[in-house]
Amino acid sequence: MNYEVKKLDNSAVEITLKVEGLEVTTAKKDAIKKIAKDAEIPGFRKGHAPASAIEAHYESVIKEEITDAILKGHYEAILKDGKINPVDYIKTTKVELNGEKFEVTFAVDVFPEIKVGEYKGLEAKKEVFEINDEIVNKEIEMMVSAKSSLEDAAEGHKAEMNDTLDLAFEGFVEGEAFEGGKSDSHMLKLGTKSFIDTFEEQLVGYEKGQEGEIVVTFPTEYNSEKLAGKEATFKVKINSIKVTKTSELTEEFAKEAGFESIEDLKTKKTKEIKSREENRVEGEYRKVLLDQVLSNTEITLPVSMVARETKGRIAEMENQLKSQGMNLEMYLQMSGSTMDKLNEQVKPMAIEKIKLDLILDEIAKIEKIELSDEELESKLVEVASMYKMDVDKLKEELIKANNLENFTTNLKVDATMQKTVEFIQAEAK
Repeated sequence: MNYEVKKLDNSAVEITLKVEGLEVTTAKKDAIKKIAKDAEIPGFRKGHAPASAIEAHYESVIKEEITDAILKGHYEAILKDGKINPVDYIKTTKVELNGEKFEVTFAVDVFPEIKVGEYKGLEAKKEVFEINDEIVNKEIEMMVSAKSSLEDAAEGHKAEMNDTLDLAFEGFVEGEAFEGGKSDSHMLKLGTKSFIDTFEEQLVGYEKGQEGEIVVTFPTEYNSEKLAGKEATFKVKINSIKVTKTSELTEEFAKEAGFESIEDLKTKKTKEIKSREENRVEGEYRKVLLDQVLSNTEITLPVSMVARETKGRIAEMENQLKSQGMNLEMYLQMSGSTMDKLNEQVKPMAIEKIKLDLILDEIAKIEKIELSDEELESKLVEVASMYKMDVDKLKEELIKANNLENFTTNLKVDATMQKTVEFIQAEAK
């Protein structure tokens, strides 16, 4: 076996394999024999054409068959001998067949080299969160406000900011109506900046049933080139005006919200806020440390690995949109984006995720951080409790789904990464 390996950019290698003699002639004979069974060549009955005619008529197919046979016979040995760890399928770039001499060149993305930088003794300032009555009261106020309802405004009421209007409108640019600029009934809360320019401010003072015209200018970077930077006139009519009926914090309100009393509400809200904010502080502190680990480490990711993670993240996003009654195409239209732009938006997050996972895995190996059988069992108990079942029942269900080994492996990987992050935090100054 004669082969050469050349390193390429972006964690890829190019391999050139040269074979000659009996192996090539045998592969060629096998290819011709395989093709001959169904070969249809003018002047010969199907399956009865001579080898010379098949070789002349199916030259490219024969070369493909020989390439496939020789790669199958040598690829695994090359990987083992050259200590090559592929992460994607090979891409054949050149094939040469000259009598008994055969040469194939192919490229493959490989597991990236990782030069781990400093991850011990990192410095980061950690925020100190202190709960107080002001924070708790503000959150309760927001909770009460969220329970507020809308009711029809009194006759003669003039629209104010924070009022919700049932609005009919039609937009015109240079006297021509434009697509998407008309609605017979649109609920608009004034002050939310849902509409462009000063559209909402100009509706202040309107009464129910009143008609009028609103003049605005589209932003220069608007997602429609036909409208970008253009002045537009909207003919409007107020179908109705609704005002917010604010709820009040009472014992009855507290009970309806699922608490025993106002005092119970405040106590539990205090505990909830404290837990949430402490988790936030811990998360932000952890991110600062991990960002340092990332910047300290040299790693170049293969293109296929990034593409796979990016595709997976977009698939997750699509599933979330489906659960909300939307699809990816609708989302792109509404956001004025494209698939290419979405890929570029998601790609940096995919890169950071892959890099961090690989680096934490490498640190775990260096520090010999592993999950014991007892710790794994404890994690399984935690997962089982989330699904409101005991651990034996969880295992039983996973076995039924033929997924126990895969599930525990993933759980072990995630838990080991968590232990590694905790190690980095414990070692920080």
